Amino acid sequence: MPPAASVPAPDADQVIFIGTGGGRMTTATQARSTGGLWVVLDGVRVHVDPGPGALVHVRSRALALDPTGLEAIVLTHKHLDHSGDVNAMIEAMTEGGTRPRGRVLAPRDAYEEDPVILQYVRKYAGEIGVLEAGGRYPLGPAGAVVLETPLRLRHPVETYGLRFVGSRHTVALVSCTGYFPELETAFGADVLILNVVFRNPRDEIHLAVPDAERLVAAIRPRLAILTHFGLTMVRARPWELADAMSQLTGIRVMAARDHWRLPLDTEPPGR
Repeated sequence: MPPAASVPAPDADQVIFIGTGGGRMTTATQARSTGGLWVVLDGVRVHVDPGPGALVHVRSRALALDPTGLEAIVLTHKHLDHSGDVNAMIEAMTEGGTRPRGRVLAPRDAYEEDPVILQYVRKYAGEIGVLEAGGRYPLGPAGAVVLETPLRLRHPVETYGLRFVGSRHTVALVSCTGYFPELETAFGADVLILNVVFRNPRDEIHLAVPDAERLVAAIRPRLAILTHFGLTMVRARPWELADAMSQLTGIRVMAARDHWRLPLDTEPPGR
């Protein structure tokens, strides 16, 4: 596995993998943590998909992240492994609701049908917003970072992929979805993050390794990161799968690990 790197400055452009687990069984066993991503671009901090345990990991000695500095909390969709700690994180961002601030962005069905964001917590945020296909959402002072939701993805609940566009870097996340050709042109970025739940294709609502290979080869980012692993991926030694994908595509591919800080201004060490 990649060696540990020096810790980037808190405001440096980076992606912090609070947790790299996904799917029902990884969530239930916590074979990998399920805390989602913490994206920092141009000093703007966003927590994406705070699943079960996110707040504990964010506040842990290993990460020591401060939720009160968040500009936004974003859900790609409302499934438990993505949203289990969303209410706790909103409370943490707003200091228990005593300092209303920040923005919460989620698909409409996360608020309306079988909602995962509680009514009383919504009042704590500075703004509540709804994600839609083709949306653009300025974040931070003077809209320093723009969040784009190019496409609705193919998943049982309303789900969106994300593009964070900063002044120096663009980070794209293809969340849980089956493969379809439009993904290849909608998520161009210099850093591409893919939720790869399965080692081998199993259904039409999640990416497996062959789907990830196809997307990496088509999008051709500077760096591709695999994350959100189901148990078949955890057991298959995902860093070895990433190495093989690098050889196949000619693009540097890495497998994320829990509590990994990925600097965007320098090349990460390791494989």
